[in-house]
Amino acid sequence: MKPVANTTAIILAGGQSSRMGEDKGLMNLEGQPMIQYIIDSVKQIASNIIIIANDKAYEQFGFEVHEDLVKEKGPLVGIVTGLSASKTELNWIISCDAPYVSKDLLLDLMNKLNEFEAVVPEKEEKKHPLIGAYKKSTLPVFKQALALNHLKIMTVISQLHVLFMDANNFDVLTFRNLNSKKDL
Repeated sequence: MKPVANTTAIILAGGQSSRMGEDKGLMNLEGQPMIQYIIDSVKQIASNIIIIANDKAYEQFGFEVHEDLVKEKGPLVGIVTGLSASKTELNWIISCDAPYVSKDLLLDLMNKLNEFEAVVPEKEEKKHPLIGAYKKSTLPVFKQALALNHLKIMTVISQLHVLFMDANNFDVLTFRNLNSKKDL
């Protein structure tokens, strides 16, 4: 499969991992770091990969690593940092604690992005903004929210022309977040 031209996968790995007790993206999951599962999916479809992390250990994966522009502001600052670093208009944003995300889902999101500013999957009435497709042109909205300390992603997304894509045809595992050791 050939990567989609002019796209960037932004993997968010800068979180506090407070419930996990250690860096989630680097945790061993069935023999490899959790983030490796996401890298393996996105490297087939994205023409660029950026990792947003505050730990230099992520450099081992061979992709650009950018530290959060502001510390301890949650995933919103990861999105701002990633979109700021991206050189493409079309971007996927994926949290590192969703290792089972499928490339088919990501391709569906990107294919529907044309007339929208963002496409976010919705599975069983739950929206998943940290597995989404976003245009770089949304950056000013995210930056403004960060400046105002409005950190809830869904609140920010409500200001965008967003499509909540029906993702009920995808396996529930695709959306499984691993937030604590009991989730492993």
